[in-house]
Amino acid sequence: MPAAGGAPEPCPKCGYLRQPADPGPAGECPGCGVIYEKYRQHQERFAAKTRFVTGAVDGLAGAEMPPPARLLSALWEMPLRADPVVVYGSLATLAISVVWGLWFILQPWNSLAIGQSFLHRANLPFHEFGHVLFRPFGQWFMFLGGSLFQCLLPLLLAGYFVFRQRQPFSASVCLWWCGQNFIDLAPYIGDARLMALPLTGEWSDEIAAVREFRHDWHNILAPLGWLPYDHALARLSKTVGTVLMVLAWAWGGLLVAKQWRRL
Repeated sequence: MPAAGGAPEPCPKCGYLRQPADPGPAGECPGCGVIYEKYRQHQERFAAKTRFVTGAVDGLAGAEMPPPARLLSALWEMPLRADPVVVYGSLATLAISVVWGLWFILQPWNSLAIGQSFLHRANLPFHEFGHVLFRPFGQWFMFLGGSLFQCLLPLLLAGYFVFRQRQPFSASVCLWWCGQNFIDLAPYIGDARLMALPLTGEWSDEIAAVREFRHDWHNILAPLGWLPYDHALARLSKTVGTVLMVLAWAWGGLLVAKQWRRL
C-alpha cells in the first residue's frame, strides 16, 4: 500500500520495503506474506486487550484509575498463569501461619512463653535497630523507636510486595508478622510499672539494678502519666495483633482460593 506522496510503505511486521518489480498486490508483503490491513487490525485488537489487562490487573498503565481502585487492584492481583508449586506452597504457608498464630493468640497477654518464642528472637534485632534509628529525634522517641520499628518493618515489606513485586500473598504474610509483633510487645508493655522482665544486656546485677532507666515502656509511659494504664495498653496491643492476624488469614486465604480455582 503506497504511503503519502506515492512512496511505497514498509511492511508493518517485518519492515520490508516493496520494490517496483515485486509481484503480488500492493497491500501484501513480498517478504513475509502478511496482509497489511489484516495485520493492523490484529495489532489494534491486541493493543485493546493489553490496555485492559494492564489497567485492571497489572496496574502499569492505569493512570486513569482513581487511587482507591488502583490500590484494590494491587491487593487482589493475580498472575496470568496459576503455578501449582506456588499455589501449594502458599497453601502450606497459610496453614503454618494459622497454627502458629493461634498459639500466639491463645496465650495470655502477659505470658512469658511469648517472649521465649523463636519469633521473639527474630524480632529482637529489628527492635534494637529501631532505637538507633530514632535516637536523633530525642530520648523519648529513642525508647519508642524499638517497638515502633519492630511493627513498622513488616508493613513496609508488605507495601514493597504489593506495589513493587506484585505479590499480594507475600504481603499478607508480612501483615501476619506485623500482628505477631503487636502480640510480642504485649508482655513488655504490661511490665512498665513492675519492671520484672529481664532486659537484653543484663549480664550483671549492677546493670539489672538500673532497669528503670533502660525499660522502654516504663520510659515511654512515665512522661505521659500513663503508667497506671500499662495493662490496658498491653491488652490493646494483643487485640490489635489478633485482628491483624485474622485479616492476614482472610486476605491470604482468598488469594489462595482464587488461585486454586484456576489450577
